[in-house]
Amino acid sequence: MKLKSALLAIIATASVGFAASAQADTFYLNYSNTVGDVGVNFAQVDVTESAGNLLFNVQSLNPTGWWFDKFYFNLTGSVGNVSLTGLPSGWSADTDQNVSMFGVFSDGAKGTGNSNYSAFSFTADSDVSLTLANLGANASGWLFAAHQKCGGKNHPECSAMYDQQENEFTSHYIANAPSQIPVPAAAWLLGSALLGFVGYRRRS
Repeated sequence: MKLKSALLAIIATASVGFAASAQADTFYLNYSNTVGDVGVNFAQVDVTESAGNLLFNVQSLNPTGWWFDKFYFNLTGSVGNVSLTGLPSGWSADTDQNVSMFGVFSDGAKGTGNSNYSAFSFTADSDVSLTLANLGANASGWLFAAHQKCGGKNHPECSAMYDQQENEFTSHYIANAPSQIPVPAAAWLLGSALLGFVGYRRRS
């Protein structure tokens, strides 16, 4: 009886932790088609599950003063008919696009003219429920991609992206690969719970 109660308690704790952490996740775009992987988080993407939709919040991190005019992500599995709502002004959906060296992405959006933003948000909606599990690598192995450029409507001047770069450039494509995504806290919690159960059983 004690063993059964302990097992139920462990499973309940792990399940609660998994449910709580499975609602949102943070990703970093840290690979550039211009400078490669230099250990810099160029941008951050926060994705939240909400009533069968996925809410995206995207922000530029480094260098400061750089703006987005394109953003892409890849959905896998049964996703139904996906539409993007709440896009920033001047942006429209841009699906099944081949993005630089990062391959084809199922969904995305792009701006026109001076529709450039250092941070923006939107919602991916569908006639079926979407979850974080629907985010998956494209055929080239990438999860997100975006185009950043120095300047935009409020930053007319550009300078070298990094002091160590010999040549200056004013834009690049950035991406995040699934291999760079940290293991969710819920996975560690579940693993710890299972190890704890094994140890408890051996002591019993």
